[in-house]
Parts: sequence; C-alpha cells; structure tokens
Amino acid sequence: MIKEGYRNYDSPVAMPDLGQPITLEDYFRQLNKVVDDKPISAKDTQVAGTHYQKAIQPWDIISEWKLDFWEGNVVKYILRWKDKDGVQDLKKAKHYIEYLIERETNNGN
Repeated sequence: MIKEGYRNYDSPVAMPDLGQPITLEDYFRQLNKVVDDKPISAKDTQVAGTHYQKAIQPWDIISEWKLDFWEGNVVKYILRWKDKDGVQDLKKAKHYIEYLIERETNNGN
C-alpha cells in the first residue's frame, strides 16, 4: 500500500510527491534548509503543527533559564497545552513536576 502523497518507486524508500518536477540539487537544498545559498535557522522552522509559532519559543526560555530536561519539558507542555493536546499536555507537565519533586526530595532539598 502506498502512503498518500508518496509515489511508488523501485526503491525501499519512497520520495515525497512534490507536485512538480524538481532537480536533485533543489531537493537537497530543501533538505538542508538553504534559501538563496543561506542556511535557515532551526528557530525559523517547525516540524508539524503551529503550536510553538509564538513571539518567544519555549526553547528560548529553557536556554535563557538554563533549565534541565525535566524542567524544560514542564515549560514546553505548559506553554503549548491550549494549542496542542489540551489536558493531556497538562498531565505530562504534572508528571515531570512530580518527578522533579521526588528528585529534589531525595536530594534533601
């Protein structure tokens, strides 16, 4: 079965149907996120969805405050819950907070 939007080739890897002929150079330029021979910053793109396309992205807050993985995930889920997975994201944030409380309690803090 061929996934919608993909063409069937005699290759184990199907190339996305780009809707128009494209040169290999242009295809790889898109893969490398290059426009007018200048790299596009990862901050300028988002993979799937628009839930982080705000004036300030979670990773900017996480970086500025030097948060670890667990603290950063709390921020991420709290900032996106209204625009993405609703209560499920709140539960994820709660789960990370519960871990942080256990970690700090076990460390005597």
